[in-house]
Amino acid sequence: MKKLSFLLIFGVCVIIFVACQKSFNPKIISAELIEVVANEHSRNNEMSQWILPYKLAIDEIMGVEIGISAQKMEAGRPESLLGRFVTDVMNDYAKNQGHKFDFTITNVGGLRGSLPQGVLTIGDIYSVFPFDNELVILTLSGKKVEQLCQEIAKQGGQVTDGIRMVVFEERAEHISISGKKLDTSKNYQVLTTDYLSFGNDKLYALADYSEILPLKAPLRDVIIDYIKNEFKNGRKINAKTKGEVFFGNPLLIMVDSYDEDWGYDKKINH
Repeated sequence: MKKLSFLLIFGVCVIIFVACQKSFNPKIISAELIEVVANEHSRNNEMSQWILPYKLAIDEIMGVEIGISAQKMEAGRPESLLGRFVTDVMNDYAKNQGHKFDFTITNVGGLRGSLPQGVLTIGDIYSVFPFDNELVILTLSGKKVEQLCQEIAKQGGQVTDGIRMVVFEERAEHISISGKKLDTSKNYQVLTTDYLSFGNDKLYALADYSEILPLKAPLRDVIIDYIKNEFKNGRKINAKTKGEVFFGNPLLIMVDSYDEDWGYDKKINH
């Protein structure tokens, strides 16, 4: 009897196991691409008419001209005109507020477009800087700054100012901060955004700060005010790259060209 019960239970288990192994191969019966495009119906339907007053109000605000750019500025790695412009504006604001810092960093991912050459509008700035990130100054240890530079190197560069280094095989070497060799025994003041203070965009070292000073200034607003002020004073905005991050074998760097600017020990190049 026990043997019969065992065989019965075993048989049920086998049936359940086999049933669970049944495979399904889904097939596409039909497919159709439906393009979402503006047409007469979409412009005149009930929903479009309902939001039209709000759209017109926003368009009016976004269309306000605030300044002129002398050149087209795009984002990129390891350095770009747009990135340089952003760090220049960040530096200008913090210094005018009486703050001291050693270097500046924001993230390429936060620059969501390019600034055109010519007239700039509020909408142009919002399209490139859609986030409400605010400026902060972090206190980082020298060891964390070294870690940050390694993280930047692995990414092929970020939006920085005041950090000079050679990147070779995704490693940062001969790092200098504000023109001086990185000292891992001291602390550094870093001008950045509250978004990066959480270690976002794989810049984990920025989350390990010992102190944080919120400047309570949204980066986008700082940029808009800067452009307005330049225009008020009859100036176009522009930027120029500095070549602070060099990619290549440090042993092949010419001493005469780099030792003063980068603070290298001449012995490594002989």
